[in-house]
Amino acid sequence: MKDKRRIQIPIFPYVMLVLALVTLVLAAMVYVNFPSKTTVAAGTAAAGLLIAVLAFAARPAMVRELLTSRKTLLWINDIALILIIIGIGVVLSHLGFRRNVRYDFTQNQLFSISDMTIQAVRNLDQDVRITAFYPTGSPEAGMIKDLLGEYKRHSDRLSFAIVDPMRDPVTTRAMSISNVGTIVVQCDASRQDVAREALFEIPGPYGPPDAKPKFTGEQAITSAILNVTSGIKRLITFVKGHGEASISGYQPRDIAGINELLTRENFDVDEIVLLEQDIDPRTSVLAIVSPQQEFLDDEIEKLRSYIKGNKGHLLVALDPGRTHEKLERLVFEQFGVLYNNDIVVDPRGIQRNYWTVAPVLAEHQITSPIIEKEMLALMFHCRSLTLEAKEDCRIDPIMRTIDDAWAKRALDPNVSIEIEFEEGRDARGPLNMGVVVEKTGVASGTRALLLGDSDFFSNGYIGALANRDLLINSVNWMVGQYQMITIRPRILEMPRIVIDETDAGKIFTLCVIGMPLLIVLLGGIVYMVRRRV
Repeated sequence: MKDKRRIQIPIFPYVMLVLALVTLVLAAMVYVNFPSKTTVAAGTAAAGLLIAVLAFAARPAMVRELLTSRKTLLWINDIALILIIIGIGVVLSHLGFRRNVRYDFTQNQLFSISDMTIQAVRNLDQDVRITAFYPTGSPEAGMIKDLLGEYKRHSDRLSFAIVDPMRDPVTTRAMSISNVGTIVVQCDASRQDVAREALFEIPGPYGPPDAKPKFTGEQAITSAILNVTSGIKRLITFVKGHGEASISGYQPRDIAGINELLTRENFDVDEIVLLEQDIDPRTSVLAIVSPQQEFLDDEIEKLRSYIKGNKGHLLVALDPGRTHEKLERLVFEQFGVLYNNDIVVDPRGIQRNYWTVAPVLAEHQITSPIIEKEMLALMFHCRSLTLEAKEDCRIDPIMRTIDDAWAKRALDPNVSIEIEFEEGRDARGPLNMGVVVEKTGVASGTRALLLGDSDFFSNGYIGALANRDLLINSVNWMVGQYQMITIRPRILEMPRIVIDETDAGKIFTLCVIGMPLLIVLLGGIVYMVRRRV
């Protein structure tokens, strides 16, 4: 009889050899995926080689067995196939990451960015860092992360981080963040803060009843990127010395809110006393907001020289009840706009007050984004403006009253105002309350924003409805920074499926009855076929 006893071959050396191969593969993965960890990869590879040497030392016959055995050839063949499949997967993954094609199936393209943004991001020649302060797990944080991920996908120059203000208060305080939802865009020393209100538009109480929330994050963030990478910080100078609203005061009539807003938009903000100082040549916009006293002749001459000589931009906001004869004459001479001595009455009684006006916005580069968002501005105690055509001026009204409004004329500060319209004395609407003027010809380059209300800019009203956007758009228009107005906001709308009783019956019949019967039928067919065979 033959001896059927099997020869016992020790398995431990083979286990060591497999472990050595796994260690070498791990070293290769570390080297490929973490180029900076070359020392770790080399150490892992050396450990793998050492284990392989120890395995062959424990069983020297394993060399001959591996080289001549039929099983070895089969193992080599299997390993080669596995490595080829893995290699194909790695190559396809790499190609898919570098040359991928994506499509946004959402109705309003919520997870896509415009061609203008893609072009702006790809053209970055400086590093841009974006930090968003949102609580972990909030829906807004997910939307912002997806949006910034799209930015990052198109440029290695851009990086971003999502910081939870509650979990990381040190970073929050270090970057002077006071409001959750703020996004900070930085490039070298330039910084611009994007407030939450600039990212999400929530319909107000005076908007259309069918208005829907909108996401304007792309427009705000792309505009901030262009702003901080431009390398230019423009100077906005506010005139003081006549009882104007203060840029550092926090009373309702003051304009500290404007100061903070313009600073976040990467502008430098300063004040000037015209009687004591000359206008800084760097001044991009000179603002006169709610003066209480008349200007002197020397001050008027400085303003005239700024407009004509420097081709500077001017922002003037005057309230009713006070006349500034010299300043108003200068505005009329230079821009063909006359401030009327009246006060506008809006019969809608907004906020239970007939002096509160929600102006109708006319199409312009300043107002188009706001009209697209279906938002309104809010003004309080307004005076009307009369326009006179001038050859060297292009005058565009951007804010008017409704047709049913009127203006109470010939105001006397010592006599109480009757709201009712007086035929032959008062003026019927529509009336102009805000205009923009652009000089043409020899004086081309000068732009002006002229408003019949200063409360529009005050701390009490700057956050109302679209006032903030209207101010920023106006300043950007005057200095020529209005590249991003073509980016449309995305409507935040959850799609709904309405199923009536008939549709519900069809779904029940198909899923609960039809599909199980089909499976039973197929199983019966298979059974009958196999039985015949």
